[in-house]
Amino acid sequence: MPRRYLAAPIALAGALLAAHAATAEQSWVKGEVLLNVRTGPGTEYRPLGAITTGDPVDVLQQGDSWTRVRTEKTGEGWIPAGFLQDAPPPIVRLERAESEATQLRQRVEELAAEAERLRAAHAEAAARASEQSQEIERLTKQNASLQADAIWPVLVAGASILVTGGMIGAWMRSGRRGAGNRVRL
Repeated sequence: MPRRYLAAPIALAGALLAAHAATAEQSWVKGEVLLNVRTGPGTEYRPLGAITTGDPVDVLQQGDSWTRVRTEKTGEGWIPAGFLQDAPPPIVRLERAESEATQLRQRVEELAAEAERLRAAHAEAAARASEQSQEIERLTKQNASLQADAIWPVLVAGASILVTGGMIGAWMRSGRRGAGNRVRL
């Protein structure tokens, strides 16, 4: 058969495999096992490497006895069916929980440091507010005193003008009576 007739089926098979690989579901190796990943679906195929409990795999194809998978360790290969589960095993969940706990502890430490910084800033602001309140009270008293002190010169000047005007008026009145400048009609 000429090569040009083989190119199309090979390209089609490659496209189907690529499309199937894109829809792969992720599963995990369950139990305490060490599985050989083989080049084909059977023990007669050579091992590519091994996977163990907690290793994630992408399921590419499931058969009755064998499952084709892709792993970071070995690439694509075959493992016996029945050794995968949909949920991560306890060891993976424990590792995730420990990682999250470490991140949360670090975040708590950051928040505690921030809270301490805010407490110090609050105490400083409260001290400044107290000082400002005392300064406002002092200035209010000083202002009242200055206003009281400022009114006395005005009162004295007013009283002096009034008394002086009264005296001039009385003097002028007394001078008119004695001179007889009064016109009678």
